[in-house]
Amino acid sequence: MNVLEHLDSLVLFVIGIAAAPVAAYAFIHALRQRSDAFTAVGKLTKNAWLGITGASAFFMLLIPLFGALTSVSYAGFWGVVAAFQGPGSSMTLFWLAGVVAVSVYIVDVKPAIVGVQGGGQRW
Repeated sequence: MNVLEHLDSLVLFVIGIAAAPVAAYAFIHALRQRSDAFTAVGKLTKNAWLGITGASAFFMLLIPLFGALTSVSYAGFWGVVAAFQGPGSSMTLFWLAGVVAVSVYIVDVKPAIVGVQGGGQRW
């Protein structure tokens, strides 16, 4: 197979491989924070962000695995790559929404929460 024919799939695969651990990190970070810190910075509640980041991590980890395991045509490396997006997955929209939600948490919510708690806790 020519790699250039599947460049878009490979790019989304790399994003998926990078985004899944980031989603797990975002969930763990939200879990470790005080609940009043979320409302102090004018963001959604802690439980809301736990639900958002938890669902995002779930979809980012489960969708490719489910797609690769449920279809015989997904055997091998290219099957796992194809499971991340496009015609290989009917859940691509959920995966993409998870990437966006985790990105919002990491870029917007996490710095605000760390700042309101004194900035000492970087993890």
